[in-house]
Amino acid sequence: MLKITLDTNSVRVEQVSAAIRKIRGGVDIATTTTVAREIGSMYDPELHQLQVTPELWVMGESVMGMATLASEGERDLFEATLVAITNGSFPSRENRSTLTQGQRNQLRDAMIFCKHVREGHGIFVSDDVKAFGREGSPQRQRMSALAPRTKIMTLAEFERFCEGST
Repeated sequence: MLKITLDTNSVRVEQVSAAIRKIRGGVDIATTTTVAREIGSMYDPELHQLQVTPELWVMGESVMGMATLASEGERDLFEATLVAITNGSFPSRENRSTLTQGQRNQLRDAMIFCKHVREGHGIFVSDDVKAFGREGSPQRQRMSALAPRTKIMTLAEFERFCEGST
């Protein structure tokens, strides 16, 4: 079964519904509590309930009871993801008490991506090309290097992938 994570801050389940139905063998679709608490839960009767997995715990961002503690490796991946997303400009751990809204968005992008990697899903679908890059871009290459088993795709790339799966 194909396991995908939707960055539902940039791609909604209704946008991928038609493409997903073309894949044989079923699809396990997930997002994280990071975005679910911001936009609410979604339901498509033909696709089943969108699975919402707990985010990695980030002090000052996560809600108690809705996050899981990270291992040392996951913490390191999170920090490396922040570096990759921001080209090294994200504040260090000790300087994160007053993040701008843009930095909070970058933090959430890293939380979503790291949870995807932790869950072992194969495809990460996001139209946030600033954070995750366009196909073949240096930004996409940096992000892909962090999780070699993950295929990062925009919605358009995912739709092409699904067309090829039929």
